[in-house]
Amino acid sequence: MTDEPDAVSRLRVIPAAEHDPSPSGLSVDLLRTLRQLERRTRSGQLEAVNIRHAQQLAGQGLAHHGRGGWTPTREGLAYLEDLERAGPTGGRDSQPDPGS
Repeated sequence: MTDEPDAVSRLRVIPAAEHDPSPSGLSVDLLRTLRQLERRTRSGQLEAVNIRHAQQLAGQGLAHHGRGGWTPTREGLAYLEDLERAGPTGGRDSQPDPGS
């Protein structure tokens, strides 16, 4: 028997990039969904959003589901404003928003 661990014990799980937190602390998917909700509120267009992501945002107080569908909360809008003020990257995800 050797002191060297076998190959199986050295394996570790590495999450997919889309689930890694962005500099803002939200996953790229959640940040994209929050931006989609903000655009939806601003433009009035009913852009499809991932319900699971919207529910996760609601659990964090950043989104709400009401009679008009999913919308960002005041906290969600303030969160996005803070990201914009953070600088050129502003915590933006690396992929462009589909609506831009």
